[in-house]
Amino acid sequence: MNSRLQEIRERQKLRRQLLAQQLGAESADSIGAVLNSKDELKEIEETRETLEVQQPEESNPYEEVYKDSSTFLKGTQSLNPHNDYCQHFVDTGHRPQNFIRDVGLADRFEEYPKLRELIRLKDELISSTNTPPMYLQADPEHFDLRDLKCKFDVILLEPPLEEYYRESGISHTERFWTWDDIMKLEIEEISALRSFVFLWCGSGEGLDLGRMCLRKWGFRRCEDICWIKTNKNNPGKTKTLDPKAVFQRTKEHCLMGIKGTVRRSTDGDFIHANVDIDLIITEEPEMGNVEKPVEIFHIIEHFCLGRRRLHLFGRDSTIRPGWLTVGPTLTNSNFNPEAYASHFAIPNSHLSGCTEEIERLRPKSPPAKLKSDRGGGAPRGGRGGPNAGRGGDRGRERNRPNFRGDRGGFRGRGAPHRGFPPR
Repeated sequence: MNSRLQEIRERQKLRRQLLAQQLGAESADSIGAVLNSKDELKEIEETRETLEVQQPEESNPYEEVYKDSSTFLKGTQSLNPHNDYCQHFVDTGHRPQNFIRDVGLADRFEEYPKLRELIRLKDELISSTNTPPMYLQADPEHFDLRDLKCKFDVILLEPPLEEYYRESGISHTERFWTWDDIMKLEIEEISALRSFVFLWCGSGEGLDLGRMCLRKWGFRRCEDICWIKTNKNNPGKTKTLDPKAVFQRTKEHCLMGIKGTVRRSTDGDFIHANVDIDLIITEEPEMGNVEKPVEIFHIIEHFCLGRRRLHLFGRDSTIRPGWLTVGPTLTNSNFNPEAYASHFAIPNSHLSGCTEEIERLRPKSPPAKLKSDRGGGAPRGGRGGPNAGRGGDRGRERNRPNFRGDRGGFRGRGAPHRGFPPR
């Protein structure tokens, strides 16, 4: 025990000598003079703070001024590598949607050869079955749509809303439509028994009022196609702020309505679902341009196989094969009701049809299970004996006065003595 204690003391002595040497003390016994007590350290700190307060601000040798968010960046060059697109928008004006890849029609399906081939085949079929482009200069406010003398499979409406004029800077001398005016359009009179309507409704109150229009026309809202606007060519461009909005809106909505009974699993002669997505990502038009992306026409043509297509509030720039364009700003007309109706005189000629290769490539719903596969009826059996199941003799057995709700010939779910409680 004494030897162990002596060893510890020797180590402490050596440690104190080493510490005195490092601190510059004369000997190991003078370490206390070098190491101030806690009270002394506190007094020194208070004195230092007092001197710093007395110094003028101009004598401060260093001052940090944050001019941007580079100190807090989360990019690959920072200590915390993440993609913070919102902060990047604050710094540079580039919207987050600018960095979404493969948004163009040409390169969207580069990594999906099956879909790329499907789109190519459908475009060829559509171009070969399109009717010649027809157009009519008429103001829907005064023109009776029933004079078109046709029931349409697809109707695309692009009303000139006041919202577009505010954002684009166009003067209010231009005629714009209110939602009350749009609701008065007799779309129900020119839509076929099974048909679709696509309504551009802006990004504000039109989302709710557009649904009311669809309901008034006899359509049910089934989809919302979103147009996301990028600003790669002009980052940081400020828009006219909507008086009812807090943030600047960078998207628009196109509501899709359905009329009649159309099921994607059984009506493959009229619709091909899931060919395109419900997003359109393109560059925002220049100030004063109210054009909508041409991709909306591709989405409609790929989806609906009906050839009777109407575009209301169209312009000279939107005239295209397969469509009847009606609008007040058109500069010419070539529409003839009899000539247009002659393209659909043969039964089922209002459909573009489908090739075997397109039918093989297009996305389809899983085949419906047969009733016998799901269970039900006499073929089910096997869950409690030869006559088990929900069918078989169960219905007749219920007429017995002592029937207890068993699941078949033998009681229970496969065991001989298990059954359901009385009902």
